[in-house]
This record gives sequence, structure tokens and C-alpha cells, in this order.
Amino acid sequence: MNRNPLSLRIASLAILALRSCQTAAVTEARTPLPPTATAYTERTPTPLPTVTPVVVSGTVSIWHSWEDPYVPALLRRIHEFNQGYPSVYFDVTYIPAVDMRAAYEQAALEGRGPTLMIGEGGWGPALYDLGLVADLSSGVPPEVLNTLNPAAVGTGRYKGALVSVPVDIGGIVLYRNQSIIPIPPPTFDELISLSRQATRGQIVGAILDRSFFFSGAHLIGLGGSLMSPEGEPAFLNLKGLEWVSLLQAYAEAGPTEFFSDNDANVFKEGHAGFILEGTWNRQALAEAIGVENLAIDPWPIHAGGSLSGFVKAEAIYLDSRALDEPYEVSLKFLLYLLSPESQGALAEVGLIPSINGSPVNLAANRVQVKDVLTNQAMRALADGTTYPVLPVMSVYTNQMDIALISIFNDGVPAEEALKRAEEAIRAALDNPAP
Repeated sequence: MNRNPLSLRIASLAILALRSCQTAAVTEARTPLPPTATAYTERTPTPLPTVTPVVVSGTVSIWHSWEDPYVPALLRRIHEFNQGYPSVYFDVTYIPAVDMRAAYEQAALEGRGPTLMIGEGGWGPALYDLGLVADLSSGVPPEVLNTLNPAAVGTGRYKGALVSVPVDIGGIVLYRNQSIIPIPPPTFDELISLSRQATRGQIVGAILDRSFFFSGAHLIGLGGSLMSPEGEPAFLNLKGLEWVSLLQAYAEAGPTEFFSDNDANVFKEGHAGFILEGTWNRQALAEAIGVENLAIDPWPIHAGGSLSGFVKAEAIYLDSRALDEPYEVSLKFLLYLLSPESQGALAEVGLIPSINGSPVNLAANRVQVKDVLTNQAMRALADGTTYPVLPVMSVYTNQMDIALISIFNDGVPAEEALKRAEEAIRAALDNPAP
């Protein structure tokens, strides 16, 4: 839905006046009587020391690109935060997503950026290298991070720092048309079996995309690695070959695609049982085949591991140049957005919260997600894989797709194709583009 730029200022109607301190009530103390005593002497109670209440104040400026359906959740969080901190003011501005990063960089460099920005998690490394976002490692307690989706938290880790934290998430999941295949597959072999049984006439049991973006996370799910922490290739091994074998086996379940919309289109027509697709398309898929027919399945297990999907995050960034007072109060509100209560509220407006969607974690934090698809997405993404945010990721994506196409279309042996990819990636790392 299109919307006009929104700039609004939300403030409490009045600054809370400091209440006069009251001396706490003290129970009258009496000296214990010995067994034979018949009277006692009163003692004067000692007044408790006066405690001056701490008032949190300041202005939190927020830039976001949330569209109309999601804005009320943010405004509600601000309103409820103000109930506890009425001396905090908020300056909230909508910036179109396509303009956000450039606008933030320019404003932050000039010292007039917002204290908080909600934007793509992949921006973190570049903004951190420019010194425009703070390291949140000491500001976000481990007990808070432990409640969040671990793959999403990983999108904010860079050079030993925590450059952002996820507020809502999305990623690649396994969709199933329940009218074609009524039950989820516990294993990949079962997915193949169910797909074959369902294939008849115009119905195909599965159309699975073998491109790196849609299927690259399986490599990590099977226990392999794409790159080392330093960004060096780490896929030319037995796990890498297992991953290629898995993608080749897609053909046993049905026709395959490669970074195409054809699989989604066939699914929307009600002619496919399984597809791999992003959570951001779940509403369109539900409208096409009926929400009662759409399911997001847990990832099937395979070869000692499981299939998996890349997880991406919409993250919160804290301006590294914020003054002490805005920094402290902005950090408080950032943590409030990560609270189980706030995360549950985001689910109510159709966002996928960044809180860990495992049933155990949701129960422990008393988070109830009523929407079935959102709940299923959270559970699948809990077993997802961090989409690497290192600047070299684009090099990997291009070369891995070249390798996969050479395997599937040209018959190049998997080991040879992966070796070519590794050599090309190393050459690009040794000679980065200006």
C-alpha cells in the first residue's frame, strides 16, 4: 500500500512533576521482654533515608519505513513506553525504504541523524565501518539476545561487534498446499515420496528452486559452511558435495526452477504441493489457494542434519553519535521493542517477530501468536540460517550460482564446479573491486 511520507511528533502531554518524597512507614520496634518482665520501654523508630526517584527523560528520534498496516504497532509501543517514562519525547519520521540508507548516511555524517533507525539488517557492516552505528554488545544483555531468533541475531554480528539487533524477520521457508499433500514430511526422503504420490495430471508434487538464495542454506543445515569467520571459502569438502547431491535430488520430487517466479505461479494456481519461497509472500499465497490450504512446514531432516532457509532481519540501529542522554533513553526503548510483550504485538499486525519461534521459547516468555501462518513461519525460521552480511557476500552469491548452473545444465562434476567457484572467490577477495 502506498503512503505519503509521515512525520509526526509524539510527546507526553506533560512532564511528570517530581513527587515529594515520602518517608516509608516503619513498624514500631519493641525490645523483647525476658520471661519474668511485666513492662517494656518504647523505642523511637529511626526514619528511613530519603530516596530521590530517578526520572528518565530525553528525546528519541526514530526513522522507519513501515507501511500503514504496521505503523499502529510502533505507535502503540511508544504510547505504552510513555506510561512508564512520561518525560520521554518521541520524534518519529517515515522514510521510504529505497531512500532510507542514503538519507541516514548523509544525516548521520552531518550529525543530524535519528537516534534509532529501523532498516535492513544487511546495512550494518557498511554503516559500522563508517562509524555511524554503535556497537550494542554492552547495551543488549545476553538474556535478551537469548530470547531472539539466533539466525536473525547473527545478521547483526560484524567484526566482533553487535552492530544491530533484529526487530522483525523473514526468510526462505517450505510451503505446502494441504489440499494436495495433507501431511508435512518429517524427512527429505518422505518429501520426495509424498511429492511423487501427489503428482497426477496438472498437479506436481513439488517445484523446488535450486538457486543459491533459495537453497544455499541447506549447506549449513547439513553441517557444512559457506565461509570462514574471516570470509574465506569453506565449502569445497564432503559437506559441500552432500549439499550438491541434495539439490540434484530435487528432480526426484518434481520439476525444478532456478531463481524464477514460475514455481510460485504454479503454486498459486493450485497445481503444486511444495515450493521454497520467502515468508514475505505468504499473504499472496494464502489469498491464491485459501488460507486454510496453506502451511509452512518445519524443515525436513536429512543426512544427519536438516534442510534450512536463509533468515534476514529488519534491524534496529543506534546512532553512534548520539549524546549520552539520547543514547541511554534510546537504548531503553530499543530494549522495550525486543521485549516479549512488544514482540507479540508485532505479530498482531502481520510482522514476523524476531523472538525465537520455538514452542519452548514462546511458552517460557508467554508469547501467544494467534495467526497460524505467522506461528508456523516463526517455528521454521527458528531452524533457519543467518544470511551472511559480510561485504563479500555478493561475490559468493554470484559464483555459487555459476557453479550450480554449470552442474545442473552443463553436467560439470560437482567437485570441479565447486573448485572453480572457490578459485574465483579467492581471486575476487585478493583483488577487490574499487
